[in-house]
Amino acid sequence: MKKNSIILRAIAILMVSIMMLAVFASCAETGETETTTEPAANNGTAATEIEETTSNLDKDGYLLDNLPELNFGTEINILAWADVEHKEFFIAYEDLSGDIVEQSLYDRNTKVEERLGVTLVFNETVKGNADHIADWSSYINNSVSINAKEFDIIAGYSLSQAKAAVSGYFYNMLDDSCEYQDFTQPWWSELLLEQVTFGDALYFASGDISRNALEMMYVCYANTDLLDKYGINNPQLLVESNEWTYDKFFELCQGVYEDDGDGVKNCEAESGDIFGYITSGIHVDPWFYGSGATICERNADGEIVMSESFVGERVANTVDMLCDFLDGEFGIYTAKVTHQKAFGQGRSLFMMDRARVSHKVIAQNYGDTKFVILPCPKYDKDQEKYITVMGNPFTLYAISSDVADPAMASAFIECFASEGYRKVTPAVFELSLKTRYVDDPISGNMYDIIRANITYDVGRIFSDSLIKQSTFRDAIKNGSPWGSTAKAAARGLDKALIRLNNTLLK
Repeated sequence: MKKNSIILRAIAILMVSIMMLAVFASCAETGETETTTEPAANNGTAATEIEETTSNLDKDGYLLDNLPELNFGTEINILAWADVEHKEFFIAYEDLSGDIVEQSLYDRNTKVEERLGVTLVFNETVKGNADHIADWSSYINNSVSINAKEFDIIAGYSLSQAKAAVSGYFYNMLDDSCEYQDFTQPWWSELLLEQVTFGDALYFASGDISRNALEMMYVCYANTDLLDKYGINNPQLLVESNEWTYDKFFELCQGVYEDDGDGVKNCEAESGDIFGYITSGIHVDPWFYGSGATICERNADGEIVMSESFVGERVANTVDMLCDFLDGEFGIYTAKVTHQKAFGQGRSLFMMDRARVSHKVIAQNYGDTKFVILPCPKYDKDQEKYITVMGNPFTLYAISSDVADPAMASAFIECFASEGYRKVTPAVFELSLKTRYVDDPISGNMYDIIRANITYDVGRIFSDSLIKQSTFRDAIKNGSPWGSTAKAAARGLDKALIRLNNTLLK
């Protein structure tokens, strides 16, 4: 049995490798590489000729990094949050089962160890998500405060990492000693780096280095059975014509309601009512960011200040529109996260949630549910682009403030991100989200639009040190007018920003 298991595992891994190579080859032939990368030219030139003339690209058309040959001959110790939503760190060979993403993570780790001459040691025993921000910070403090040099790298939940950075637990990744770091490369999020660089200091970064950064993109799902039932044309066409707006979203929801027979507007029951749209709590965030608003921005001196858009008219109008809709017949706000189940059961025309829901919820629990993917709508036609907000559970990578060898740590972070860009991102984005878990090829194109328009808000990332992220959410939940709500929040925000700037802009 053990021998057969090994053979089966080897066959599974071989099949996965063949699938990935096929997709990579397809990407190179069609020019469909990652949205942040210039694809390899393809004018009938043979692959071997491309390699000879464009040595900075691999055989699949993906950019290579500039790291030299290295051999540190030691361990690299990584503290990684234990309650990460999707596997991102250590993958044991014996646990490989043919899953293409897990295989890509294993291949990335193996390649990094080989290229750097190191052994990667992951500590994944400490929780660090939204419920454990203080615990995460305390654990790091207990190590770095005594200069224990226990960890080289600290990889954690976005808000927890921001809190730890404010506490001074991370090394400046722009320091000259981090000689292998190259943040001009496409595997780093340029917008994120702009948002979280303080003067000459950068304490964490993300991009293709985090598998969860792709999983946490907010998208809009449309149930195709309900589109057909209510005679609604494919809303993906509206994206292409620049008409996928707030007004159009609410218009399409009009008339989409069916009572379950009890005469009460609800979606909590196992067979509750059918609605145009159901939402709750954190899942209203795409409406705030879709309007083009942010909590904070930078002024000319590089200080973090409250964004004028935070208290602006567009957010006020968004609150009014959304509250009016949810108070009506065709939409509902729920105290619990019931929209996923309702959508999976065919009881909600639209759902806004992370990309992860396509496989973590729908494919696992409601395999017969058919849907198409769209970006979350934008405020109006005059707005330049659709805007994608990230869910908070993605990983920010940092170097511990008491690191023994910052050069080695920087080499690891650069190599881990670079190999993730070539191995993990194609497996998650091209082979899974865009191919395996959508019902139509147009949804793959929609994912390209979604990913190209990801936004980051320094006020959101550092919200635990500011005013949390509940102001807009509570306005929708309570039906509160935005004007008075935003002004009250702004007073607390201004005071908190003074403290944050004083801490980070030293």
